[in-house]
Amino acid sequence: MNKLLIIISSILLVSCSSVDSEKKQALRMKSLADKENESKKYFQQYNNTLTLDRAIQLSVERNLTLKTKTIEQEIAKLDRKIAFGNFLPKVSLGYSYTMLNDKIMGETKDTALPIPLPISLGLETRLVDKNLSLFSVNAQMPIFVPATWFLYSARQKGENISSLTRDLTEKMIKLQTIGQYHYILALESEKEYLKQELESAKEFNRSAKIALEAEAILPWEYEGTEQIVQMREFALKQNARDLQSAKMSLMNNLDMYPLLDFQLEKPQYNEDVKMPTLEETIYEALKNSELIQIREGAEDISKDVTKIAISNFLPKIVLTGGYFNTSNAALSDPDFFMGTLGGMFSIFNGFQNVYEYKKARKNQEIAFIKREEEIMKVIFETVNAYNNLESSKEERDIALKNFAVSTGRFNQKKLEKETDSIDNWEYIQGVAEYEKALSLKEKAEYKYRVSLATLNMLTGKDIFAKGEKKDEKTK
Repeated sequence: MNKLLIIISSILLVSCSSVDSEKKQALRMKSLADKENESKKYFQQYNNTLTLDRAIQLSVERNLTLKTKTIEQEIAKLDRKIAFGNFLPKVSLGYSYTMLNDKIMGETKDTALPIPLPISLGLETRLVDKNLSLFSVNAQMPIFVPATWFLYSARQKGENISSLTRDLTEKMIKLQTIGQYHYILALESEKEYLKQELESAKEFNRSAKIALEAEAILPWEYEGTEQIVQMREFALKQNARDLQSAKMSLMNNLDMYPLLDFQLEKPQYNEDVKMPTLEETIYEALKNSELIQIREGAEDISKDVTKIAISNFLPKIVLTGGYFNTSNAALSDPDFFMGTLGGMFSIFNGFQNVYEYKKARKNQEIAFIKREEEIMKVIFETVNAYNNLESSKEERDIALKNFAVSTGRFNQKKLEKETDSIDNWEYIQGVAEYEKALSLKEKAEYKYRVSLATLNMLTGKDIFAKGEKKDEKTK
């Protein structure tokens, strides 16, 4: 019988667990479907096209990490208000009803008469009724509690740190969006010349097949051309996979449906800004770095924590008062007020106050070290970003010159093709070289823009200038 009950119970538990799992799965699928519909509705109004400025706007409005940081900022504000509440009086209401098995009586054996009596007189009186109710209004207000001052100061600094963290997170998300956007554009640019290279390889393979049939080349030479075709096909397929992953990453950053198909517009940027010196850049980074400001705020909080530990050695004075009403008929007046000015001073608590003070001092030393470490880290990252920007600018200049040369060579190929001076394979090869030069130029431009945005973020400048649709390339 017991075994049967165990089996039935197990079946019921498994059934309940299965139903609960199905409900959760249904909720997940509904959430994903809602996100898909919402994303499609948004992109349809822009013809399934996304611009860089809209991508950044969406990342600020929808990014889940940024939403979390915004909520944490609101929590920090509430913590500061909670700490401020320690300065205000606390009022509470109380009510109790007590039932006893009998009245509580009191007896007075000493009559306090000046003349001794031959017999002992005992006076008995009621002290507490059998049923007793008590209503009270209590108020308490700190008069001298230093820990509350330093706690409020620490909460204020915590609110400032939360605000700085939220702003820094927003900048990081913007920078991440810019990087993802340009990475997709680079892959799309790469796809064009990969297609041309594949077409060139196929044309070369067709020519090799004709040569093989005429016994002008050996079989292994023909197989080599087939291998080239397979390699170009693999490169094109890998580009498609990378492009899909890059688009999913961007959609995830924007909190949109990850499998949505969309197109990006190529932004046209403003003129290049004049590069400041490295020393000026480092100075701006140190002055505007949110990371350093956050570390400085943490160091100030550690000082407040040390002051709180010191305040544990000081007395605490609190004013309390209240109004009480009781149903005890033994009292001549059931209503009365009470006020108390009390204090407490810790004499010995196992040296806990001493150790807490020492611990706070050690944490203060750690905060100082981390602030110094952050300063050096900002300098290091700024120098790296500055050097990367200079390198990317030089790469872009080289790519521009290379594209100019490739454009001239391609125009020559077109003229030769029109006059039948070259065959189809050589012309397609020229198209592939032109597409590759164009892709390298665009990649260099994208790399330069991401490097510039990174340096601007480190120096506290605007990391993005609104982009417009770029003119389509012409051949």
